[in-house]
Amino acid sequence: MYSQVPLGECVPVSTPYAVSVSLPTWQDNVDYELGAPRVLERMVSGYPRFFIAKPIQALVELVKDRFALPNEAAMVFPSPACAERCIAFIYDQAPKQRSAEPTYELPARGQLRIVQYVAEPVDKRAAALDTIGGLFESPIAIYCVLLPEDLFPLAKQYWQHTGSGISARLADYCLHIARVNEECEREVRPYSPASRGGSARRKIGYQAGSSIPPVQKADEARSHETGFEADAYMEERFGRNCDPRHAAEMKAVLRRRIAGALSAEEQKQGAQVERGVAGLTSDDVYLVSTGMGAVYYAHLALLGMSGRKSVCFGFPYTDTLKILEKFGPGAYFLGQGEGSDYDELERILERHAESQDPIQAIFAECPSNPLLKTADLSRLRDLADRYAVALVVDETIGSFANVDVLSWADVVVSSLTKVFSGDSNVMGGSIVLNPNRPHYQPLRAAMSAMFEDLMWCEDAVFLERNSRDFMKRVPRINRNALAVAELLKASTKVAQVRYPKFTTAENYARIMRSTSEAGYGGLLSVEFVGGEGASRAFYDSLACCKGPSLGTNFTLASPYTILAHFTELEWAAKYGVHADLVRVSIGLEPLDELLAMFQAALDAIPTAPR
Repeated sequence: MYSQVPLGECVPVSTPYAVSVSLPTWQDNVDYELGAPRVLERMVSGYPRFFIAKPIQALVELVKDRFALPNEAAMVFPSPACAERCIAFIYDQAPKQRSAEPTYELPARGQLRIVQYVAEPVDKRAAALDTIGGLFESPIAIYCVLLPEDLFPLAKQYWQHTGSGISARLADYCLHIARVNEECEREVRPYSPASRGGSARRKIGYQAGSSIPPVQKADEARSHETGFEADAYMEERFGRNCDPRHAAEMKAVLRRRIAGALSAEEQKQGAQVERGVAGLTSDDVYLVSTGMGAVYYAHLALLGMSGRKSVCFGFPYTDTLKILEKFGPGAYFLGQGEGSDYDELERILERHAESQDPIQAIFAECPSNPLLKTADLSRLRDLADRYAVALVVDETIGSFANVDVLSWADVVVSSLTKVFSGDSNVMGGSIVLNPNRPHYQPLRAAMSAMFEDLMWCEDAVFLERNSRDFMKRVPRINRNALAVAELLKASTKVAQVRYPKFTTAENYARIMRSTSEAGYGGLLSVEFVGGEGASRAFYDSLACCKGPSLGTNFTLASPYTILAHFTELEWAAKYGVHADLVRVSIGLEPLDELLAMFQAALDAIPTAPR
């Protein structure tokens, strides 16, 4: 088992591009939210949508040195469209979020601008030695939004909510090219993902509204898949880590894997899954750079179809609600996700239908994060059909190894960063369209019009590598998590265990796959009889990795509400998301060691006096 990792270190320790960071005590999490230097100054990594990775920070400074004016901040994106949406978001949100400042004036359009930064070796010998540089017909370009420093928090909000920022691996590659350019008169070394540093010699200005280089659309991205022997099992064909030259093929394999279209060779290895939707192909799967990117792009596609309000059914992961509220005309929030919320949902749908202003979509998580509630998808499907509304379901927590939500939904979104990858070292997301729903053709058209293949080649390679044994890992995690949940539930020190077997269990049973390996997933949340004091004692004594994220191959815990809702604790508590809640993602450790670890943490909670 992983022991506790020192404060601020990567989780797991020494993992390049780790997507979690160690916050080993309850107070560490509180101080992180308060911005305490003792925590922030020790952080070498963090969850990538909240913590701008060190390579990206270095690249931003490089671009600012070349282009920025005094008192300007910068944020980098992988495409012009992403950068322009960031600027649009700032102009939309600045008046709303700063309305309390009577003297505030929205900056003139020219004060927010986009520059294009091109990473191109000046020495062509470097390109010949560079396995990644040889993948592309033209140099790598990133797009930097330059803006007044006081507007940077809004740019950071856009980065966090949408997951549209650049990959740390892409930033490292740009820094590598800059370093090679500085060393062009010396012997050129091939690119290594561990390379760092340098400054750039090649740069090209780009202004918003000018001619934009063409982006890779969905059909163009798929054209690279022809000719690849997709039925060859990856590990046998390429070894543990594939060459980045095969990134397009890796994306094809990922899309087939998510669609359930596994090769015969993969099935021989025991990796069997059936999505249960007739006519589904890998062409119905879209890969994006992050899990929140999947929610964001699904929402953008729906906005492109109708531009109307949505409904968020149930208490979701924090940024899902922020996307629905801040992008477009807004959303209704039914945060309990059970009981009378179904009746209220029907009233909302009927009222809007009668006023000729129909709701565009219902968004739900199955199960939800962190309360592990499962919506009644049959009832939501009935309402969606009756009022011609799209149903979007996030399956991240359940995963398609355990639950079938695609049979009910128009769109399924998922964070591939989580259990699909498991190794906590790469970000990714997916969008799957159900070809048997009435919104399918309009959604396909909307996705084709705006979708860009922005997953960086190295990220695709690692995501493919990590997910090869996904279907084997999930049953082990299911068994471990169920045993831990039952141990906690039996303790007199525990007030409540939220886990799909115990929480809205009938709804989960309807979507749970019928295979013998299907289970309740690896995530659970727990609250204690002694309130926050007991939660602190339990969390501080738990001898596992502790930090943000979930779905890792190792057990990972966090005081979820403190990290996700620190500035809105009273609001979250109204929906049952209490400040003393501890969320635990169970991993692959030996079960006897896991149970002993959790029992020791329970024993550390002081017994209340009689």
